[in-house]
Amino acid sequence: MNIETKIAVVCITENGKKLALRINSLIKNSDVYVVSNKKNNLQLETKKEKVFLVTEKLSELVEKLFKKYECIVFIMATGIVVRVIAPYINSKFSDPAILVTDEKGTNIISLLSGHMGGANEMTHYISDLIEANPVITTATDVNKKASLDMIAKKLDAHIDNFRENVKDVNAMLVNNQEVGIYVDENYDIDTRGFKVLDKLENIEELDKVVVITNKNQIIKDYLISQCDSKVKEDSLVKNEVSKKIIKVIPRDIVVGIGCRRNTDSKLLQESLTNLLHDYNIDIKSVKEIGSIDIKHDEKAIIDLASYLDAPFTTISSEEISKVDYLFDKSEFVKKNVGVYCVAEPVAHILSKGNLIIEKHKYKGITISVGRVSK
Repeated sequence: MNIETKIAVVCITENGKKLALRINSLIKNSDVYVVSNKKNNLQLETKKEKVFLVTEKLSELVEKLFKKYECIVFIMATGIVVRVIAPYINSKFSDPAILVTDEKGTNIISLLSGHMGGANEMTHYISDLIEANPVITTATDVNKKASLDMIAKKLDAHIDNFRENVKDVNAMLVNNQEVGIYVDENYDIDTRGFKVLDKLENIEELDKVVVITNKNQIIKDYLISQCDSKVKEDSLVKNEVSKKIIKVIPRDIVVGIGCRRNTDSKLLQESLTNLLHDYNIDIKSVKEIGSIDIKHDEKAIIDLASYLDAPFTTISSEEISKVDYLFDKSEFVKKNVGVYCVAEPVAHILSKGNLIIEKHKYKGITISVGRVSK
């Protein structure tokens, strides 16, 4: 979460309304909902943009807000909030951040989705704005330690068995067990509570090891180095040391694609898979794929985006033409799509100039790869 997050502020008393309007004046992306009923008879003295007087039941309003906002700040008793949000709570991965504050703004409580939803961050942010006391109860935060879910969130990372691994690692950190962390490349993350490893070694001496990398082979290479040469590679997954390793794969790879019309979906998928394998890049690190805008309906690329669970971004020929001079030119491509090349300039644009793999050709397909900074 960041301060650009869309926020709803909900109040049910006159003093709560005053605080809600104050928060609204300090946070540009906030909407205020003043709940009026026969008991409180709240009114708006003047009409204000992003301030709404509602007469529906609080429970009905909350159902709508859960679907619309990333963060909801309730100015009322915590008990009321717990009861009213209970029917709509689903998952820490989808629920909005829920904050609660008293109508005087003395304390702000991070109630729900503290890590993944960003409630803890927003609690600190609003507390600073209105000089309130932030109330954070998340164990890792209270103990001033990092958490695996926040690391994953910052890196937009993939972790197999996410919930189970996050729960295990965070519990180990809180209980002062020895959890190692190896950070490949220069990822800037919070490592408080972890034992930072300069290289992968002596893993068997640790309770768990988190390895942050977008490389495909790094863990397998380590395991092979620890095994007798007669041990079959397939048995590595059964190795006790391997069970201690949790791989965190930052999604920082962007892919530019140019291809013939009606390219076979399987061929495109295999082409990218083989290319990334050759360059020791984990395919789960792909953050985004892109092509020229005339390819917006190319089924093979759409299917690839679905397979990777990554967005498919199209870039206009005008934007591509501003940078295509940097790369090898093709008159054939120019004649057909209006620019001299597609894959490299697209990857260049998506990665903000950090191209790591120049174009590779596969049977009418051209692929280039870039990496975004984390």
